[in-house]
Amino acid sequence: MKKKKSFALFPLVAAVLNLICGCTSNPFGDNEISEEKRKISGVAQLADQSSAKGIMVWMAGFNVSALTDENGRFEIALPPKGSQGSTGGLSGIFNMYFFVANYLLDSAQVVVQNGAFVYGRGDVNKDGKLSAPRSLRRFLRISTAVLPAAVEKNFADRIGVNVTLEAIVDSATVLFPRSVGGFLGAVFFKRVGSEDLFIYEPVVGANTRDVTVIGKAPRSRLLVFTMLQFRCRRANTKSFPIC
Repeated sequence: MKKKKSFALFPLVAAVLNLICGCTSNPFGDNEISEEKRKISGVAQLADQSSAKGIMVWMAGFNVSALTDENGRFEIALPPKGSQGSTGGLSGIFNMYFFVANYLLDSAQVVVQNGAFVYGRGDVNKDGKLSAPRSLRRFLRISTAVLPAAVEKNFADRIGVNVTLEAIVDSATVLFPRSVGGFLGAVFFKRVGSEDLFIYEPVVGANTRDVTVIGKAPRSRLLVFTMLQFRCRRANTKSFPIC
């Protein structure tokens, strides 16, 4: 007897947040650095005590980034002076940003002179670590209800996906990719027991998006369909294999 294939479902929805960065000219003297210091480390956390793994840390002006580990720790390094776009390396006060989806952006200021960090200045202590952990606050709550949550390959009954969004701050701008008629634009399927990922779209290849401002009053998006109703394709290809 062939082993039945099952799939778990989750919707496609993204929150949008604008990033703002900047730097200034050198505000300090020429003798601040006794040795080259190109790395700093620190901790970033989520204020609601969710897992801190995977918070993106990004240095404006250098386009270098790192991801936090399961404890929120990270280390970020500046590129070599020769690749910083300035003879002898860049100098100035730069913003280091901390980002994860559905949480407010946070930042820290770091001082760079001649392409290297200046320890003990800005938000970096004399040991090359952030002086305090950064804490990100959630701005958007997303809850998903799927019925049934897992199905077999040839499941013929209807499947319902309902996504409810609620802003924790005053409002949040949410982008629904490929949305047509106010419904969810796509649903991902993951084959149970493997890493295979597939996508179902009510309108295949729709080049649309719906931008909606979500307030504190919950708002929902729905998609109801059957496994046999839509063509299926792998999420990272344009072909349409049978799931």
